[in-house]
Amino acid sequence: MFVFRRYDLIIESDGADLVRDVSLDLHKAQVKLRKIQERLQGVQEQAAAQVQLLKVTETKLSAAIEAALSSGCGT
Repeated sequence: MFVFRRYDLIIESDGADLVRDVSLDLHKAQVKLRKIQERLQGVQEQAAAQVQLLKVTETKLSAAIEAALSSGCGT
């Protein structure tokens, strides 16, 4: 049974080797590509959510620090 290359082996392979492997089992290569695309979308969504969370946290903490400094706290 032919198992399509792992992600790291796809990255390391040259174009000719990869074309040869894809030619051996086009369906598995397409399934692998679809899984990569789905995973990429999930990672991008998680990253976007994390960025949004960090921006909100940064804004709130910055405002609290400014308020504390302007009220004379921490000096």
